[in-house]
Amino acid sequence: MINFRYHIVSLMAVFLALSVGIVIGVTLRPSVDQGLTVQAAQDRKQVQDLRAELDRRNSLDDYRDAYATRVAPTVTQAVLTGQRVALIAMPDAPSEVVDQVGKAVALAAGTVSRSAKMDASAFDPAKAARVDDALAPYKGPLGLTDSMSTATRLGIALGEAVLAKQPAEDDALSTAVAKSLTKAGLVSLDGKSTSLAQLAVVVTAKATDPLPSTDQQTAHVQFDLALRSGATGLVVAGPNSDGIEGTDVLAIRTDAVSVDVLSTVDVADLPSGVTTTILAGKEQLLGRQGHYGALTDADAPAPTLPVR
Repeated sequence: MINFRYHIVSLMAVFLALSVGIVIGVTLRPSVDQGLTVQAAQDRKQVQDLRAELDRRNSLDDYRDAYATRVAPTVTQAVLTGQRVALIAMPDAPSEVVDQVGKAVALAAGTVSRSAKMDASAFDPAKAARVDDALAPYKGPLGLTDSMSTATRLGIALGEAVLAKQPAEDDALSTAVAKSLTKAGLVSLDGKSTSLAQLAVVVTAKATDPLPSTDQQTAHVQFDLALRSGATGLVVAGPNSDGIEGTDVLAIRTDAVSVDVLSTVDVADLPSGVTTTILAGKEQLLGRQGHYGALTDADAPAPTLPVR
């Protein structure tokens, strides 16, 4: 996405090119108006000023991230004590954001009991039969109906496999559903724990160009809502600080149902956003929700502290 820093770098390049051209012109043609030499000097000065501004902004960014990293342990200390968390990566979710959220859960005294990575085929309309075939044996036990969308059925099924409203361990149904989803290539599960999670954190993809289709965004929202029905709380964390248009976060915030059920964070690619994700998760566990960050339709930068 184009931001202020991009414009600074572009202007620097333009002024440098102009300065070089003017100096060459003056050198080759001594009769050129001396005003051009003065203009070249002014352009060089402007380039220097822009470079200094870019350095200043980079320093501020470094300070902001370092500060957020330093205060995170205090802000989130014991926030998730004893809580089990399912960390779910949507297709194309940045692995570094997933990793940082996982570390933040541990820092807050929680446990990532389940990790899941969704395959893009799970939301491909042309491959809906794969979802239907994987879930066919479990329609009755899961309460699936033909009127439900494919994404809704998938969300309910994954919720059964990794989530529970109260602390619980795997049972025959959750194990069988997890195995079926994995075998169909719809999701990858780590399988390191038999404990089901009460809180789900869904990490989404960055903004893309071109934007995803409306149908795809709708399917993701339906999936998140269905997943939430099997848990005590759910937060959707988007690494969207460079742009929010066409993202799952904005789709949730503009959907009449999900806006009042799910919590979102639109800057999860920043250390401060990772901390906010943990705090938003705690709010969900307490029965509250909100939309946090710096972009469109955010309620506030972060939940009101302390979260209790």
